[in-house]
Amino acid sequence: MNIKQMLEKTASEVSQKEVIVLGSQRITYGELNEVSNKTANALVELGVEKGDHVAILMSHSPEWVINYFGVIKAGGVAILLSSMLKAPELNSLLRDSDAKILLTENKFSQMLSAVLPGIPLLRQVLEVEGDSYKIMVAGSSAASPDVDIDDEDEATIIYTSGVLGKQKGVVHTHASLLGTPDIVSAGIRRGREDVVIDPVSFFYLLGLSEVLFGSIIKGSTVVIIPHFTPRAVLEAIERERGSILFGVPAMHNALAMLRDEVVKSYDLSSLRVVSTAGAKSSPRLMRMLEDKFNLTLCETYGLSELSVVSMSTLDNHKLGTVGKSICDLKVIDDGGKEVTQGEIGEAVFKVPWVMKEYYKATELTAQVLKDGWFHTGDLVRMDEDGYLEYVEKKSFIIVTSSGLKISPWEVEEVLLRHPGVAEAAYVGVKDAQGGQIPTAFIVLKEGQSVTAEELASFCCQNLADFKLPKKFEFVGSIPKTGSGKIDRQRLKGGMQI
Repeated sequence: MNIKQMLEKTASEVSQKEVIVLGSQRITYGELNEVSNKTANALVELGVEKGDHVAILMSHSPEWVINYFGVIKAGGVAILLSSMLKAPELNSLLRDSDAKILLTENKFSQMLSAVLPGIPLLRQVLEVEGDSYKIMVAGSSAASPDVDIDDEDEATIIYTSGVLGKQKGVVHTHASLLGTPDIVSAGIRRGREDVVIDPVSFFYLLGLSEVLFGSIIKGSTVVIIPHFTPRAVLEAIERERGSILFGVPAMHNALAMLRDEVVKSYDLSSLRVVSTAGAKSSPRLMRMLEDKFNLTLCETYGLSELSVVSMSTLDNHKLGTVGKSICDLKVIDDGGKEVTQGEIGEAVFKVPWVMKEYYKATELTAQVLKDGWFHTGDLVRMDEDGYLEYVEKKSFIIVTSSGLKISPWEVEEVLLRHPGVAEAAYVGVKDAQGGQIPTAFIVLKEGQSVTAEELASFCCQNLADFKLPKKFEFVGSIPKTGSGKIDRQRLKGGMQI
C-alpha cells in the first residue's frame, strides 16, 4: 500500500467521519480525499511531474494536510520544511532539496523575499491562501489523478533537527513511511472512535507517521493544536473528548508540572493514553503525569531515518525505558562487538522501513548504513527484562580530563529534583584552551531564588564528585531544536542565550 491508497481506502469506508479538526474547521475523510485530488490535479496542470520535489513551508493546520496529500497524489516528493526556520536555514535547505515548487503561506512572504533570489531551481512559489491558488484548485478535477505510484517510490524528504550539526535530508519511500503506524496504533489500541490530540507538527516524522498516518489508517480523528500550551491541550481534550495525546517530553513535562487545581478544573475523563517520543524523558515527571491525569504513558524511541524502533505499550510498559525493540537490535561497543546485557553501548537496528538514503550524501549514508544495519549514534542499555533504556547521544557524553564519562541526562535528572528548578541542561562548554567546562544551565521556577552554591551543595549530595558541574549559568530559557530537544550544540559552543 502507498500513501495515496491509504487515504483512499479509509475515505471509502468512513467518508463522513471527521479526520482533521482545528477549531471550527472540521474536515471529513471524504472531503480530504476530494480536495487533495483537486490540489494534485492543479499541481499536475502547473507542470509537476512524477518525482518532482515540491517543498511545503506551512503552519500546523488542515491546509498543510491537504497540500501534502496533493503533492503525494501528483506523484511528487514532498520536502517538509519547519515553520520555525530562519532565513539562512531556509536558504540552505531549499538549495539542498532541489525543490521546483514551494507551497507556503503569506506569513512567510517577508522572509522568503530575502531568500528566493538565491534559489535557482525554484520556479514557482504558491501561497495556498491566495485567491489565485484557491481558484485554481477549486476549478480542478476531483477525480483521482492518473499517476502511477509504486510503494518503493520516493515520497518525502524530512530534514533532521540538526542536533548534531548540519541538517540532513532523509529520503523516505511510501513503504518506509508506512512501516510502523500500524504497530504504534496496536500498542496504544488506537481505533476508529479515538480522538487524537496533536500539538506535534507534521513536518516531523513523529507528527507525520505516528500521528497522522497512524490515525488515518485506523479512521481516527486528529485535533490539531497549532501552538502548544498546556491550557490549549486541556481545552482541546475537554472540548473534543480527546482520548489519545501525542507529544514530546518537554510538552509532557509542562503538563506534569501543572497545579492540581488547574488540571481538576477540566473534564479530562476521556483521555486514556499519552504517547511521548523525540527525547529522553524523566521517569519522575512521567510518573507525575500518569498520576495527575490518571492514564498510561507509552514511550517510543525512533529516529528520522528509521521511524519507531522501540516502544512501550498499554500492555507492556516500564517507566524510565523506551519499551522493547520491535525489530532486530544489537547493542555494540566502540569496536563493534555486542555488549553484555545491562552494559551501555550503541544501538544498531535492522528494519525493513529504514530510510532510502540521505539526500545527495552517499558517503554519509554509507557511514550509518552498514550491511543492512543502521548505526544510530545513540547509547542505550537493555535491562534484565528486555526493556531498552535510552542513555544519550554518543557525541553528547562529557569526558573528564581523567577520561571518566558523564551522561548529561543523569546530572539533569538530579537538578530537576531540586524544588526551585524548572529546566536544566548539562553540557561541556568549550573553553579557550579547547577543553570542556562541565556547565549546568538552569531555569528557575517562577518566584524561586536559588544560588549556584545551593545547587552545588544539592548536587554533592546526589552525584559522584567527577560528575559535578564546574559552573552554573542561570538563564531565562534553554534553547531547543524545532523538535523540542535541548539544543546542546548551541550550548556547547558557549553561544549567548
